[in-house]
Amino acid sequence: MTRYILILILFIGFLVESSDAALVWRPGEGWVNESSGETLAASDAKEALQIARNLETKEAWDDAAAAYKSIVRSWPLSSAAGEAQFKAGYMKERMGDFWAAYKAYQKVVEKYSTNQFFNLAIERQYNIGNLYLAGEPQRLWKIPLLPSMEKTVEIFETVVKNAPYGTYAAPSHFKIGLARENQGSYSKAISSYTQLLDRYPGSDLADDAQYQIGYAWFRASSLPDYDQSAAEKAIEAFQDFLVKYPNSEKVAQAEEYVGKLTSRKVEGSFNIAKFYEKQKNFKAALIYYREVVREGPETEFAELATERIDALDPTARSQDENNNSDPSPESVETASTS
Repeated sequence: MTRYILILILFIGFLVESSDAALVWRPGEGWVNESSGETLAASDAKEALQIARNLETKEAWDDAAAAYKSIVRSWPLSSAAGEAQFKAGYMKERMGDFWAAYKAYQKVVEKYSTNQFFNLAIERQYNIGNLYLAGEPQRLWKIPLLPSMEKTVEIFETVVKNAPYGTYAAPSHFKIGLARENQGSYSKAISSYTQLLDRYPGSDLADDAQYQIGYAWFRASSLPDYDQSAAEKAIEAFQDFLVKYPNSEKVAQAEEYVGKLTSRKVEGSFNIAKFYEKQKNFKAALIYYREVVREGPETEFAELATERIDALDPTARSQDENNNSDPSPESVETASTS
């Protein structure tokens, strides 16, 4: 016991100024603190692991990380190596270096897949991904930089690759979609949500993924780079959501978005009709006015469009009622008298 206490005291004293690079293992010498040149011998991996655990208990994160990494370098095939690699990552987390922690956990996955820390490493990676998604800044030489959604996506993609049918696979697909939305990459976001639905149709996140597809298209429809089809796709996605998940708490919100999108689409058709009317292209104007009545019979534009149809062609309305079965004559009549 006295020997152990002496070793621990010496070890802590030698490592006060150490870093990851300072503590190395040299065959025939043992652990060497390159900053001071001092050495500390450990007879085996088990003893070294206990020393590292004690440093961790004392919250000497940097020294503990160096000790754990030295165990992996010195006894890579030992039963202690898997834990040491995992703890090296955990020490980085405790120091706030989350990217280095994520990389350390990946080594657990790649080199110690049969170790008890395999699943824990994936869980920690997923949690780090959540931190990045929430806005955890990047760090360069310990200087905080702007959060990176690309790194967020990389982490969650790694989680999926590590365990494609594991606990965190479907949630990671969903989080990739959210990260892509944060970037404004709506097509990529929709692709990720769609993959979730295709690969994990029974997931608890399936309804949220279907909703987010509609929402992503809704956001895209407001951008000048997207054409009117984005609004149509948003409406379709929300309608699919309403049919498949009628008991979802997001039903009212989805219905609200459908209403907004429909009104926006109808207003666009109405403005196109007005443009053609001003150009005296009455045939084209009538086509779009009829589209307004058909697509948005309950909107304010339907009544205005009906008035313009009557003004441009008094017989057009009766012909439209006889020849167009969608909507029914009754719905057109209702729209015109509302």
